[in-house]
Amino acid sequence: MQRKPFKKSHKLRNTLIAFLAFIIAVLIIFVVLGRNNQTTAKNNVSESTSIKKHKSSKKASSTIAESSTSESPASESTSVAQAPVAASSAASSAISIATNDATQTPITDNTTTESSVTSSSTASSTVQQPNVTAPVSFGKWSAATYNSVSIGSATYDQVRATYGAPTYMVASDQLYATWQSTSGIKVSIVFTPTGGADNLKLIASSKMQTGLQ
Repeated sequence: MQRKPFKKSHKLRNTLIAFLAFIIAVLIIFVVLGRNNQTTAKNNVSESTSIKKHKSSKKASSTIAESSTSESPASESTSVAQAPVAASSAASSAISIATNDATQTPITDNTTTESSVTSSSTASSTVQQPNVTAPVSFGKWSAATYNSVSIGSATYDQVRATYGAPTYMVASDQLYATWQSTSGIKVSIVFTPTGGADNLKLIASSKMQTGLQ
């Protein structure tokens, strides 16, 4: 028995089904690709934001660190052997005598004068006008003289003889001497009693300065 060929309506139906299947497949591909692109874009944005925040945080930390370093006072210290108990009486006596040296009067600031040239619009001549700058030293103290005080070996008597009597003194088991200017610039040195009763010395064990340039 001979089979009959497919009807035209069946062919049309099969064609429509195949076409719909193709359309659906294309849509699925586009949806998947779109989601992947969105995910990638989100990841890129998130990563970029994270990098920017990290750089911003790092820059801020660096700025804070630099600022802190530039504003912090210069200081230096070393270990000095404390006088033994047997010499405590001599140490107390030496500290007591030194404490009386405090003047309680701030030292006058030193000022430097610089000249600036001002041109006249009506004449070719120039006028020299002095500009007084902020003090960067006081008495015999400057950044250079502060640096020249050798901690661990400089004695109170040597420092006092070279730079004058301190402005303020605080006594405990050590001697805290401060030279201060009228504008607030300071040099502070801690002197530690060391040696025996017969050869006791007040040795500079730490120093700090603020305001000197």
